[in-house]
Amino acid sequence: MNRIESRNNGIIKAAAALSKRAERYGNRRFTFEGVHLLEEFLRAGHSPCAVFVREDRTRDLSRLLNLAGCEVYEVTAPVYDKLTSEQAPQGVFTVAEFLDNIKDFGGFEPCGTNTLLLDNLQDPGNVGTAVRTATALGARVVLASCADIYSQKTVRASMGSVFFGDITVCRDSAEAIESLKKSGLRVIAAALYGKNEKLGGFDILPDDCFVIGNEGGGLSEKVLSMCDFSSRIPMTCGAESFNAAAAAAIFLWEAKRKTL
Repeated sequence: MNRIESRNNGIIKAAAALSKRAERYGNRRFTFEGVHLLEEFLRAGHSPCAVFVREDRTRDLSRLLNLAGCEVYEVTAPVYDKLTSEQAPQGVFTVAEFLDNIKDFGGFEPCGTNTLLLDNLQDPGNVGTAVRTATALGARVVLASCADIYSQKTVRASMGSVFFGDITVCRDSAEAIESLKKSGLRVIAAALYGKNEKLGGFDILPDDCFVIGNEGGGLSEKVLSMCDFSSRIPMTCGAESFNAAAAAAIFLWEAKRKTL
């Protein structure tokens, strides 16, 4: 195990720079902080590029660090603070290569499961939470112009589900919807308007795709027009709409429970 005491060390500066999207995609590497995320990363069968451990955590994390199977750097607290943006860091910071399970768009084929298409979601918390839900319920995820799946906030909100999920990233929803429909799948917009059906009032097919819109603006008229129909979640009066991640969870659970 190597020890680093300088915040100006080249290895530290390179790892810290990955907090910027341009650096992540230029180097095809990303970072995350925390014990649970490293455990999930290893459980998914991935191998880190490097792990940085704060000196006060070296002993109690020794078993996990041995399992990492990569270069491990012990760093001082000031050095560690340069790496992490967490309010309550856990003392272990990982650098990893981009993941094979997160693919760039190249067309879709039926996969026998539901698909969750997230359209222009900009809150990393919503994106990560939706990925977590979809992975737990066995759904494919399509991210169209969403917050970066490799940002530390998105990875943290997913609780490691980004390491396991079937995830595709594409430029826009129209491109994805066209491909999904060409493959014979039905595409349903989660919306309060359009050709509307109440959720629970129609039969959900095992490979239906649900489209969730932007937190503030919802779905565009173009996206709505491309969907087969829209569906609304019944609500009591007083609430305008559901949070995007909550709406995704409700649609996917409604689909999942039909198979139980």
